[in-house]
Amino acid sequence: MKKRTWVTIMGAIVGMSMLIIGCGKQEAQPVEIAEGVDKCDVCHMHVANDQHATELILQDGKVLKFDDIGCMHTWVKEHGTEQVDVQFVRDYYSAEWLKADRAAFAYDKTFQTPMGYGIYSFRDKAAAEAFVQEQKAGVVMNADGLSSHTWERTISEHMKMNGSMDGKPSGETMQPMSQH
Repeated sequence: MKKRTWVTIMGAIVGMSMLIIGCGKQEAQPVEIAEGVDKCDVCHMHVANDQHATELILQDGKVLKFDDIGCMHTWVKEHGTEQVDVQFVRDYYSAEWLKADRAAFAYDKTFQTPMGYGIYSFRDKAAAEAFVQEQKAGVVMNADGLSSHTWERTISEHMKMNGSMDGKPSGETMQPMSQH
């Protein structure tokens, strides 16, 4: 009888251990961008597979993609963070995915981003500081600093540098782009 009790107890321990391990939630991972297919969930522009792309992974596993960190901010402002599992940004230099809450950011109204928010993401504070020093422009922020950021867009300056949304080269008359 002792042997049977021992086997039952060990079986229960092994079974509970497997159950606990099996129930562990896997950490959400960023999803690759399909250029020419994926569109920003806020402004509906195509999302380039570059350092400006950002993503939100919702708790239900749904992935939202954005062409500019400002668009991701707009979505969060409108919908809140209750259903958000994780936010991803990309390193300016390597385009490697980073968790937004661990990244550092550099902002200047002259920094060119797809929707004119002027915020670049970096792996760490040192990289952001070095970039700002090299550019001789900008301020460095962490994720908490983004929450008090003004989120102004300089899309008209961005369009002058890159041409208008209708394909006319810069220098030609451009129609102002409506804000999303």
